[in-house]
Amino acid sequence: MSDFNYLLSVELFKTCLEEQQAVLKDFWLKARELLRESGVAARPIPAAWKTLRHNYFSVLFIAVFHTLGLSAEQRRFYARINHCLRSWVTACDNLLDHELKELISTDLPQDAYVFKSVHTLLLTDRIFFSLLMDALEAGLITADDITPLLNVSLAAISESGREEAEEENGVAETLSPEEILQSVHRLKTGALFAAPLSAPLKLGHLQLSDQRVQLARQGLIRFGIGCQILDDISDLGMDLFYRKHNYLASTIVHGGMSDEQRRLAALRTEDMSPDLIRRVALYERFPESAAQAMQRALAVLHEALDLLAACGLPLSGAARDTFVDILVQLFQDPDRLAGIRIPA
Repeated sequence: MSDFNYLLSVELFKTCLEEQQAVLKDFWLKARELLRESGVAARPIPAAWKTLRHNYFSVLFIAVFHTLGLSAEQRRFYARINHCLRSWVTACDNLLDHELKELISTDLPQDAYVFKSVHTLLLTDRIFFSLLMDALEAGLITADDITPLLNVSLAAISESGREEAEEENGVAETLSPEEILQSVHRLKTGALFAAPLSAPLKLGHLQLSDQRVQLARQGLIRFGIGCQILDDISDLGMDLFYRKHNYLASTIVHGGMSDEQRRLAALRTEDMSPDLIRRVALYERFPESAAQAMQRALAVLHEALDLLAACGLPLSGAARDTFVDILVQLFQDPDRLAGIRIPA
């Protein structure tokens, strides 16, 4: 299978991976220190967690920071805030989706799925506070900046969280594909991909009046929406079972292909087994609608990368094509990459 390592031939992405590895090291050291007297011990960071394959979204965000002209000190601070956002979102996603994708490895029991996610939330809050104290001591922020940063760190994920909350007990209506993209996925995932820009915008290190910032923000939002369409294709069974909004299901319902509509209606009344719920290839039962959904995902992802390239990200057309191709492969087999659904 292809890998994102082709990006490392571009010096910027090589530098950004090194910066992200420093983020991971610092995050781990803080976690270990905070856990010292807690009765829970941090394990050594797995080598695979330091690779581009495990951090390509985080590296992309840091590359955007470079492109928008943030200083090394600013990038260092905001990349660490972003890793806290990643940890919070991953832990919440675990709880909502009844799974476990870890960003902090400890000696807690391996099957303690719920508490390990709760513990991650508690620990990451303390790491975030420690980051703020470090930045205050270094003179990067002032005491007056702390409350705005606390507020924006919550607001950055609350928009997506509200959408998740509204779907938690299931939805009764199948919205049109366009309604799902604009009313659901833009908030659910698009907002999360733009979240790394929230803190530097709040502190004035970036200005929304800057055209490059606008391009970057819209590119990241579109990128999140495209990834969520891919997620919907591979998560059709889970979303049907939990009665969540799903772009592929909407395409089937509103697409006018009667055979596929009948198959979907039958599936919704079926007593779905755990295997069927999590079967990534379930979309193969709906080839025409799945092809339409995939075509839309590809169009949105290419549009997103074009916007990011327009703001200065050094990705050629061929490199952007390869990036999208790899994403599609990964979403069709989520087990190939832990945490694929979360901005990483």
